[in-house]
Amino acid sequence: MFVKSVYNFEKKIESFHNHKLSVATWCLLKYYLNFTAPIYFKLSKKKMQQSVCKYTNKTVIVSFTTFPARMKTLPIVIESLLRQTVKPDRIILWLADTQYPDKNKVTTQLKPFIDQGVEVKYCDDLRSHKKYYYSMKENPEAIVVTVDDDIIYPEDMLEKLLKAHKKYPDCVVANRAHKIKFHDNKLLPYSKWDIKVIDTTEPDISLCPTGCGGVLYPAHCLDHRVFDRDVFMDICKYADDLWLKCMSFLNGTKVVISEKNIPEIIDVLGNKSSGLAKINVEEGKNDKQIQSVTKHYDIRWK
Repeated sequence: MFVKSVYNFEKKIESFHNHKLSVATWCLLKYYLNFTAPIYFKLSKKKMQQSVCKYTNKTVIVSFTTFPARMKTLPIVIESLLRQTVKPDRIILWLADTQYPDKNKVTTQLKPFIDQGVEVKYCDDLRSHKKYYYSMKENPEAIVVTVDDDIIYPEDMLEKLLKAHKKYPDCVVANRAHKIKFHDNKLLPYSKWDIKVIDTTEPDISLCPTGCGGVLYPAHCLDHRVFDRDVFMDICKYADDLWLKCMSFLNGTKVVISEKNIPEIIDVLGNKSSGLAKINVEEGKNDKQIQSVTKHYDIRWK
């Protein structure tokens, strides 16, 4: 398991708790994996995959979305999903109708993956909310695992989520999460939250999953208002992770991290400039959006 071995090496380096060393190693491994993984995927055969039946009797759907600027780098992401140690029942890629007028071109581009069972579906442009919205709405009894379109996932990403789900079947399970922080019973700014919590595997309602690591949502873990598309498109258009966190909180659902000391994720080169990180974090829109949702639904965080 090539990608997993790279992540495990990074994890060993991070165990030294030397920030400069960890950052330098992550940068080197990022370039290394981006250049070597496509070669490895092309030359190696897929290994035998476990059935999800070992962990659940529910249908497991891996669901994600993308947009035209990332189509060129999408293959390495999809290949990493197809090589998971546990085989999901379905992998669904949601594309906005208006962004892909030439459906035949998309089919041609993604044919190698479609032939392996990846489903490409078209829908309204709900921005990043496409990632979960339709898969959850059309499959209310399924487990939906959301992933991002710019991460090279280790082969055991899904297995880790399912193992934790088996132990905590009523929790949202994340491979990566922040911890929401408060002062005088009020939310502190996003920049003040504990970033990348790694030292606990206990369920906690104040944990906020970050979708880039992979997040497992069991059936009925979210408030029914999760499908209020007019609301989220108005006040939380760019922050699907925060919207889903608000909906799990309203439902009283705790979050658990799959295991301690998960290494930092490795993203695909050249994508951050076209993603949501700049809009939400650098421009401070995360705070505005979560405050708007808090006010709209009168969420009492404390």
